[in-house]
Amino acid sequence: MRIRIGYSLPACALLLLASALANAHHGAASHYLLDQEVTVRGVVKEFRLINPHARIYVDVTDEDGNTVTWLAEGNAAAVLKRRGWTPDRIPAGSVVTITGAPARDGGPKIDWVSIVLEDGTELRGGNTKEDQFRRQLEDLDKRRKARREDGPADTSQ
Repeated sequence: MRIRIGYSLPACALLLLASALANAHHGAASHYLLDQEVTVRGVVKEFRLINPHARIYVDVTDEDGNTVTWLAEGNAAAVLKRRGWTPDRIPAGSVVTITGAPARDGGPKIDWVSIVLEDGTELRGGNTKEDQFRRQLEDLDKRRKARREDGPADTSQ
């Protein structure tokens, strides 16, 4: 019986340590100014559907004509995959407009809220939960408004 207890204690300690490390994952507010918004437009250099955050590298031309590579971070790959994202969702060479929270350190990084493709398609999957909640409320308001404009549904059939 002592042998089993001897193995159980280190196993429990390891589990506790692992759970503490999992809890240590930072929120977006630690790296980004969530109360501010910036928009960049450029050419996708690379899209990586990875954890802990999907990443898009975008070449943006600044006011002086210099090309600056921006990093846009989004939600976790597992979350995006459940929403139908694939590794080829945003191919290199695509022109995109990305809106989101700027980096606290002033660097060319953004916590993306929305990505608009050149054809006008808006992609969601940003990391900022506050924005997701706001967008859900906006979508709900749009659906309610559309129902009011269409009038009551005919349920006699």
